[in-house]
Amino acid sequence: MSCNTMRIYDAGRFYDAELPDWYTAAEQVSETDCLDWHRALDRVLDCEHCLLTEEGKVSSALEIRVWSSQMAGYFVLIETPLALIEQVVILNSEDWLPFLSQFLAPIITSSGNRNLFALHEKLANAFIAWARHGAGSHINRETGHSRIDLDNDHDRRRAQQAGAAMAQVAHEGPG
Repeated sequence: MSCNTMRIYDAGRFYDAELPDWYTAAEQVSETDCLDWHRALDRVLDCEHCLLTEEGKVSSALEIRVWSSQMAGYFVLIETPLALIEQVVILNSEDWLPFLSQFLAPIITSSGNRNLFALHEKLANAFIAWARHGAGSHINRETGHSRIDLDNDHDRRRAQQAGAAMAQVAHEGPG
């Protein structure tokens, strides 16, 4: 994980600054000790991070981690499992609560709502599958979709393709 600058939040404003020494040290620790990036930051900042979003959920797209360190102030890392979104340092402790309420809380709420939507969709799919076909092992545990419906859809598409091919042959006539 390498970036050229870091965003600083100070007195209600953002600005970019060069990477601090502790950030470069964490990169080196991560590479030399083969440590996970988050664990390397834990070690260098001499504190453990706090995860503000759900961990280990497939539907959870955002992960927000916070380090509260004597060395760096508050360091906030916003990322997905695939990419870094933003990294912010809040140097003054007085700025932490305004930053949390104005910027992080809406992001956390949105991420949570997305997770609830995915869960409701799964429950609705499972209920529909159960209502149409009864209890059984045909309901996919991950999506709630019915295997019977998926098979029927596949058969229906194959029948439509075969009908279209037959219509094409009939339209062209005997060759």
